[in-house]
Amino acid sequence: MKKKKRKTVLVDRYERYEDIGEMFSTSCRNMELSVPSNLRMICAILDVNVETILYDYKWIVCCTFTGEATRKQRRAAQAFFIARGYGQKSYSKKQIKQMFGELENELKIFKTTDKMSDEELGLFWKNNHMYGEYWFKRWFNVNTRKDDIGVLQKY
Repeated sequence: MKKKKRKTVLVDRYERYEDIGEMFSTSCRNMELSVPSNLRMICAILDVNVETILYDYKWIVCCTFTGEATRKQRRAAQAFFIARGYGQKSYSKKQIKQMFGELENELKIFKTTDKMSDEELGLFWKNNHMYGEYWFKRWFNVNTRKDDIGVLQKY
């Protein structure tokens, strides 16, 4: 009786992180905004579009890979966010600063990927997507929120 040859099958346990899950990806929103007259006037005087201001702020405050911002600009955007009291009914200022710090550290790591091979970049992005999900769930559940994690779809 002949022994059957065993076939080795490589399974990528982390294949699902190849692309970021839709729930955790950037989402597009169409919004109608009321632009105060003073903002319109100052923008006209300074020759800057309201859209540019909003675009810059949203990418700078979250320390994303898109756009270039200095550390000073990121800190100012985050200070504004905290000064407005956003999120402080559930998290302390210290926790919110820690969240921003963790996002900033992720950006620092991203900036080291320019010389990676395609294979290394693939692994980097899988890890990045995996960590993004972990990071969100960890912070979301820190204060034992009663909401389901699916609430992310609303935001």
